Amino acid sequence: MPLTSGTKLGPYEITGAIGAGGMGEVYRARDTRLGRDVAIKILPQHLASTPEVRQRFEREARAVSSLNHPHICTLHDVGHQDGTDFLVMEYLEGETLAKRLERGPLATPELLRIAIEIADALEKAHRQGVIHRDLKPGNIMLTKAGAKLLDFGLAKSSVAPTVVDLSGSPTMSQKIAESPAPLTARGTIVGTFQYMSPEQLEGKETDARSDVFSFGAVLYEMATAKRAFEGKTTASVIAAILKDQPAPVTTLQPLAPPALEQVVKTCLAKDPEERRQTIHDVLLDLKWIAESGSHAGVPAPVVAHRKNRERVAWGAAAFLLIVASVATIGYVLRAPKPTSVIISEISPPEGIHFLFGGTSGAPVLSPDGQALVFVGEDSQGRSQLWIRRLGSDTALALAGTDGARFPFWSADSRHLAYFGKGELMRIAISGGPPISVAAVPAGVGGAWGYDGTIIGTPTPVSGLIGVSASGGMPFKVTKLNQLRQEINHVDPQFLPDGRHFLFYARSAIGEGSGTYAASLDGGEPKLIVHGDSAARYADPGYLLFVQDGTLMARHFDSASLSVSGDATPLAEHVGVDMVRGTGLFTISNNGVLAYEPGSTTGGQARILWFDRSGKQIAETGTPGVFDNASISPSGNKLAVGLTDPGTRKPDIWIFDVARGVKTRLTLSPSISVDPVWSPDGKEIAFLSNRAEGRLSLFKMNSDGTGDATPLIADDAAERDPSWSVDGRYLLFSRKESGPGSHSEIWAVPLTGERKPFVVLRGQFNLHQESISPDGKWLAYVSDESGRPEVYVAPFLRGGGKSLVSASGGNYPLWRRDGKELFYRSFDQKIISVAIVESGADLTIGKVQPLFQANPAAGGIGAMYDVAADGKKFVIPSQGPEQVAVPLKLVVNWPALLKKQ
Repeated sequence: MPLTSGTKLGPYEITGAIGAGGMGEVYRARDTRLGRDVAIKILPQHLASTPEVRQRFEREARAVSSLNHPHICTLHDVGHQDGTDFLVMEYLEGETLAKRLERGPLATPELLRIAIEIADALEKAHRQGVIHRDLKPGNIMLTKAGAKLLDFGLAKSSVAPTVVDLSGSPTMSQKIAESPAPLTARGTIVGTFQYMSPEQLEGKETDARSDVFSFGAVLYEMATAKRAFEGKTTASVIAAILKDQPAPVTTLQPLAPPALEQVVKTCLAKDPEERRQTIHDVLLDLKWIAESGSHAGVPAPVVAHRKNRERVAWGAAAFLLIVASVATIGYVLRAPKPTSVIISEISPPEGIHFLFGGTSGAPVLSPDGQALVFVGEDSQGRSQLWIRRLGSDTALALAGTDGARFPFWSADSRHLAYFGKGELMRIAISGGPPISVAAVPAGVGGAWGYDGTIIGTPTPVSGLIGVSASGGMPFKVTKLNQLRQEINHVDPQFLPDGRHFLFYARSAIGEGSGTYAASLDGGEPKLIVHGDSAARYADPGYLLFVQDGTLMARHFDSASLSVSGDATPLAEHVGVDMVRGTGLFTISNNGVLAYEPGSTTGGQARILWFDRSGKQIAETGTPGVFDNASISPSGNKLAVGLTDPGTRKPDIWIFDVARGVKTRLTLSPSISVDPVWSPDGKEIAFLSNRAEGRLSLFKMNSDGTGDATPLIADDAAERDPSWSVDGRYLLFSRKESGPGSHSEIWAVPLTGERKPFVVLRGQFNLHQESISPDGKWLAYVSDESGRPEVYVAPFLRGGGKSLVSASGGNYPLWRRDGKELFYRSFDQKIISVAIVESGADLTIGKVQPLFQANPAAGGIGAMYDVAADGKKFVIPSQGPEQVAVPLKLVVNWPALLKKQ
């Protein structure tokens, strides 16, 4: 009978179940003496009477107690109470390797790190005379402290061999409750057969080399996310293990190091004599691959198995050493001169154009310099990721990446990450579907480190967050500095040590922007250089940045985090994304450079008007860097956030729609964004960081008279201002500054005491609210389903909510008569939803996509507005520079420095 919460086993109080298997049940418990959480494994009473089961349970206790290793789960205690035998073990937070592999193969650096940790743990066990015999992904736990080897329930002493006959029976966990035979009984397979060695299946004597075989099967699965031996039945799997060879790792993962393929192959040899003889040999191989990088070749021969083979191996090694020495000497004598600079162009595919900066991000070279990824858009406004191998004249679209933005590479050049549909996604370039990593509402760039950590900017007005590439809970990496009036942290890039990274801090103060260095281990960021655009690290020890349209290079020591010497020009007329302050160039680790030529206005937009079919019907003003646009109640004016190209500081401007002329509304040295008109057109609410450097809610007269009035004065972050149609309330989303807080919807009365109050709150993020014209309904966005969706609920009255969007959506807006609701989908479509109101009830009618939008750089607001009659839409859209221009490609750019 399972234990319930509150049950006590000695000083241990059960708090919940963790899992169960053939050999026991595992519970989470609290050690009341030491005040720590532990894991308790119990032997069920209906099995305790079986001698072989009890023998195995005791064997696990003895095996684990003899091992003390950082990557082996620690045994704290052994106990017996009321007929229940139990083990008290270290409680581990994380996920099993088996669970992780459900999301796809591991990147090479992560694979090697985990494999080295497990091999080291196995070596410790083998040196203590303990053989695991049930090594599999399900018995490996991935934690923040590294991998942990679990479940020595089948372990045996290497000095007391066990003989098992035959190979067709179930595993021990399947037979345990029905057979009184001892553990070494005839006809019983001990272990999980998918990972068992041939000698185990054939009932032969087993030793440490059986663990080597199982380790090879696990290694294969880590690299490919597929089992080395598969079949439709138990018999077919066993037959595959006995006689088949798995498909080569490099067939399934072409970019896997050749040396890894060789290690897996030798571990999986059918004959134990042909296998790596010790896990120590395997450990050395893996460390060598890790030190040699992703292009490591086949490792040198290891010590052979028998004396005659040993002589042959050493003789061959000596011969190869002589040959290698001669070849090395010859290479040195005829070492090639440095290659000259090669400058060429890369054009987009026919019918496609590059998207530079803005909401899409610039093209990015892979770290190994072999490929280029970019967001390509067709004539219909549809965009997706494309990959162009530099050795090929064609580009290939990556299926399933529609609407992808801001792509970036993994450190080993085998995977891509990008933002799309409210999530951070990753995809293997060798094939396979995109995989969600984390919910990120409006990410604007990132970096992927060697240890599998991804850092990025989750919204256009935030610091950096971090998350494991395998998924998990995001965590804060950097915090905006209010004294410097920082707007955001963008363009992160890992430095060679894998812990430190660069990022660009954009400030509302003219001289406050600059490139900083920080560490994943914490600490105050260090200013590296001031500048109007981000600086990026490039081998061999330089920072590259754009200054007045010229790409510059300056010496940089990544160890001391310091610059030296003067900057040297590399190329003229290099584009800059004015919204994020990042140069439109990309560099690889081997001297390849690519950049957008001829533009310093990256990120500019046009204020375009569309009808319901998506046909452009008008344009207001001239191109610029725009934030949200809001139509006045009369329809003849437009309030927008517009960034000054000199100071790069956004302010609120008012356009006369008919004449296209504009008047500046806000004059503060702080930023002002996301304007929204009051129902009578006399006031405008907006966000500004003029109060202690953080974005807060203000309002001022729309004719420019008087000063801005603060509406909220607290330490929380306010967003999404929205007026009620009667003008009585100003709604906004509010998020506390503490960890684990969620966005809530609040309102501030505009008469009386003006005391803010909560409208909606919960365990999820609630924001982007919009009140219906009759004041009865509130449309808003919640991520309670795991992604942002649009809902409608009664406003300030009881009642349930209704789901509006079908597959994700944000920024709902009402038509003036309340009979239609609009929102923006994740793939940038404007969606129409019919609303039918009957008394106190509201019915969601037909949901219909209207047209594909092309909103400009990630502004803070909705980035669209709809006219009162629902027939016209205004959208600050991608600028005129997004045309089918080619990229400049420079091979061996460091040689340009020698020409100066």
